[in-house]
Amino acid sequence: MNALIGNPQEDFLVLDEVKTHFDMGTTLLTRESKGVVKAVDGVSLTINKGEILGLVGESGCGKSTLSRTIMQLLRPTSGHIWLKGRELSAISDADIRSERINFQMIFQDPYASLNPRMTVLDTLGEAVRTRHPELKGDALRGRVAELLRTVGMNPFQMKRYPHEFSGGQRQRVAIARALAPEPELIIADEPVSALDVSIQSQILNLLKRLTRELGLTMIFISHDLSVVRYISDRIAVMYLGKIIELGDAEAIVDHPLHIYTKALMSAIPEPDPNAERNRHRIVLEGDPPSPMSPPDGCKFWPRSPVEHSEELKTVEPPLVEMQPGHWVSNCPFCVGTDHQA
Repeated sequence: MNALIGNPQEDFLVLDEVKTHFDMGTTLLTRESKGVVKAVDGVSLTINKGEILGLVGESGCGKSTLSRTIMQLLRPTSGHIWLKGRELSAISDADIRSERINFQMIFQDPYASLNPRMTVLDTLGEAVRTRHPELKGDALRGRVAELLRTVGMNPFQMKRYPHEFSGGQRQRVAIARALAPEPELIIADEPVSALDVSIQSQILNLLKRLTRELGLTMIFISHDLSVVRYISDRIAVMYLGKIIELGDAEAIVDHPLHIYTKALMSAIPEPDPNAERNRHRIVLEGDPPSPMSPPDGCKFWPRSPVEHSEELKTVEPPLVEMQPGHWVSNCPFCVGTDHQA
């Protein structure tokens, strides 16, 4: 195990070299392999109980695939995942459904994730009974009412259908559904990206409050570093299926080390027009390489404005703890003081 991996029997959530690859099959005529998509390609991580870990990166970097792998909606190709000492990746398909009440997911689009034919009472009641199958009638309605109040909604709305709510209200219902089985881990996959900016802050504040009050642990996924830095205790930056920088949110935002993280930071607009006009912006060339054929060595070298040595194009740099708790993929051409954010 590397230094990023804690004790699987003591730490809350531990990932050890998790890979999730997708075989694209073979061509119809020649039967040649179409290749393998390396969506998640060796992620090691320890998440502490009660923290909010922000997972950030461009679209296609593997964030959502990693979240679905942790949820066991996708089985890892290799590697291990432990939750509270139990190896999720070793649980059979028949048993994982009952285990999943301990970790729930909030999806990006609440309208797509809520059944349009079910009322809020039916949706939340079904989720509540995964943990408390004995609840019925008034007791079940009382628990649903309590969940609605928890997420800032009126219990009298429980007989409505999803189409009768606004986008923000639907996301509150989705959050209540995730809370219904009383999980310890919540994975929020782009939960505010489909909402108006005016509503985003309300949902972010709600998630922060619930995490604190209910003692939850959360993985918050977004491509927007400004959103992630607001809600997270720590931030992990993903690129091409790997974590390339990890540290406290304050350290990542104020002192990013990897040029990719600096580019993400420089993409956040400044509210002050003068500061926005005068600041240095790092513009990356091209698109991320295909996960079907990722580059050898440093994964970022094809897009880096700094020419890499031939060695760094073939030998992958390790994650190194540059400062206490601040890890980075230690490529000397991507990590340097001459890059300005």
